[in-house]
Amino acid sequence: MVFLEVPFSSLPPGCHIQLQQFTKEQVLRSLRTTINQSWRRLRSELQSFAALRGRANVRLTDFLREQALEPEELYRSYGRSGWTILQRDAGLLNTPEGAEEEYFGRRFADLLHYDDPEQVDLLLRVGEATVPYEALSEREHRRLQMLAYQVDGQHHQTGTGKDFLVRLSQTPEIRAELGELANVLQARSNLRSRPVPGLDDIPLCLHAGYGVREILTSVGWLTPGRRTPFQAGVLALQDRKVELLFVTLDKSEGFHDRIAYHDYAISADRFHWQSQYSAGPDTTAGRRYLESPKNGWSFQLFVRRSKGEPYRACGPVMLEQAEGTKPMSIIWRLTVPLPVRLFQEFSVLRGQ
Repeated sequence: MVFLEVPFSSLPPGCHIQLQQFTKEQVLRSLRTTINQSWRRLRSELQSFAALRGRANVRLTDFLREQALEPEELYRSYGRSGWTILQRDAGLLNTPEGAEEEYFGRRFADLLHYDDPEQVDLLLRVGEATVPYEALSEREHRRLQMLAYQVDGQHHQTGTGKDFLVRLSQTPEIRAELGELANVLQARSNLRSRPVPGLDDIPLCLHAGYGVREILTSVGWLTPGRRTPFQAGVLALQDRKVELLFVTLDKSEGFHDRIAYHDYAISADRFHWQSQYSAGPDTTAGRRYLESPKNGWSFQLFVRRSKGEPYRACGPVMLEQAEGTKPMSIIWRLTVPLPVRLFQEFSVLRGQ
């Protein structure tokens, strides 16, 4: 709905959409009505469900399963959202409403991509009110920071994982909701826990999905006291001599019309990638690619189909072939071949 409330920032070449103010307001009213009707339906279904099962037996996993609902129907980034809010609207909670209850209900929508087993396990632990911050391992501390910055999406929202836990604990229902959501996410994921080769000390799982904020936090680029804006497609970690390559296959949004990047999987273990427009064989970035691995640099590939979807941690890649300039066309060989599912998602050349 947001894209109707503000002007379109970009469209595919040759496309033009213009809504008169009256028409725009009609469309927005219609969308808001649909959203409100959807929420009222969920509320009625929960009330009926609780009447049959009893309030003490109302669990998120049971409600979604027996009503044939997806968590995306409950968690939205707009309007009423979240399990706690739905229970409260259905009259199942009579405790005082927390100050950030509605905020967390919406922001938990940004966690629905979770399929990293360790990250889901952390959600389960966070959902246990008896687990103190000090009981978490160093790896869990970093993962907690990833969770905090995935939920708090704005650059000005700095703070430690401990600060985040304190905020959650101010509304026990919200903290418990994270644990219930973790059970839902755990049930629909079959990914096994494997470190990303070359980043074994970093809390990331090979082929799992992550928001960019989670990745940047995992490698220490974002810290409890620093949230530097990041919009580039690459990030060179000088201290590690590792460069992260962020690839969005569908370029229909957010890219200049003159620049047509072509990124796609050629096979399960080969990936065609085009560098940033400023990179050429005689530039620092270009030489970093061409002179690898002798120069000590390694490269990690993160791929998503389109804007708004999570990046998949595809692991390390090594230079196989390069040609052209500004941008450079590079064929990378993946150290670990893509699973069939991901190869099928990434093999189509978008926009052609």
